[in-house]
Order: sequence, then structure tokens, then C-alpha cells
Amino acid sequence: MTKKFGLYGGFFNPFHEGHLHVIKSSIANLNLQKLIVLPTYQNPLKSNQNSKPIKSQLSNIRSQIKEPLVKVSDFEHRYQMKCTYDVLQKISTKCNLNSFYLIMGLDQLGHFHKWKEYEWILKNISICVIYRPRYDEFIENSTVQKQFPHLFMPNLETFINNSTPCSHILNVSGVEISSSELRNS
Repeated sequence: MTKKFGLYGGFFNPFHEGHLHVIKSSIANLNLQKLIVLPTYQNPLKSNQNSKPIKSQLSNIRSQIKEPLVKVSDFEHRYQMKCTYDVLQKISTKCNLNSFYLIMGLDQLGHFHKWKEYEWILKNISICVIYRPRYDEFIENSTVQKQFPHLFMPNLETFINNSTPCSHILNVSGVEISSSELRNS
């Protein structure tokens, strides 16, 4: 089954050029029909929460994205989802997850083994990890890659054409910026 949709979640606090880079790289390399940006409702691994009301946050993100294939959704807020596993469970009641890619930055791969039901996520949706500078140690040394090396496809074509859930690190030039650095400056 061809994957047509990308799911890209995060705090986006603030939304910045690095997030736009992930969006553009995903669209350019994965042949998506739609990329759904999902501002996080609550992240159990982070203590800082979004301080902006969701309507303000959605408006801000939408104003910065000029890609017609992108939809910014309040899905996580509407259903008060607290983790990616819950989001994917909800989506899977209506859609086949084989139609989706879960998109994340390389920094998240290093913490992925801490996510709720991360093994279930790995086995039920293909994951495209977008390269980020300063996180090179996660390219071959993440806990997830050591536990499940067979799920990581070495090249993009194999990843895209694989019919079962798998993962790939998309090695495109990255943007050296982070939301936490912007918040602290």
C-alpha cells in the first residue's frame, strides 16, 4: 500500500525555520498527498507546556506555512491526546496506518524508547526521521536502532517501497535551530 499522508507533531513553541525544513523535506522526498501538522496537547516527557491558547498557536503556524499540501490540525487538543501512541490509536480506528508516515526530527529518535508503547508504534507505522545537526550520535546509536535494526531501511527508495512498517533516517542538510534555544534567548 502506498503511503500518502505524513503526520508531524510537536510543541512548535515557537514554530521556526527548522520545522519548515522538516515539512519541506518530507513533502519533497516522500511524495505525500497531505502532511498533517499536529501541535501537541501534552507531552509526558516534557515539563514545559505551551503557553499560547491553541487557536493562537494554530493561527501562528498556519501563517508561516505556505505549502498547499499541509494541514495544521487541532486533533490532539480536540481529543486531549497526551502521547503519540494515543493519537495513532485514535487514527487507526478510522484509517489504516499503512497509509501514513510518522515524521520526526533526529533529536526525537534518541528519546523514542521512552515514548509510551514505542514498540507498538515502530511495528504499526513507518517512521521517517529527518536529519538535524548536533544529533549525529543518534544516527546509529539510538536505543531503538540497537533493538530493532531490521526495521531501519538504508535508503529512501527501499523505505518508500516497503509495504510493512519500517524506518528511515532522511539525510538531508539540516537547520541548526531549536525551539528551546529560541525560548531561552
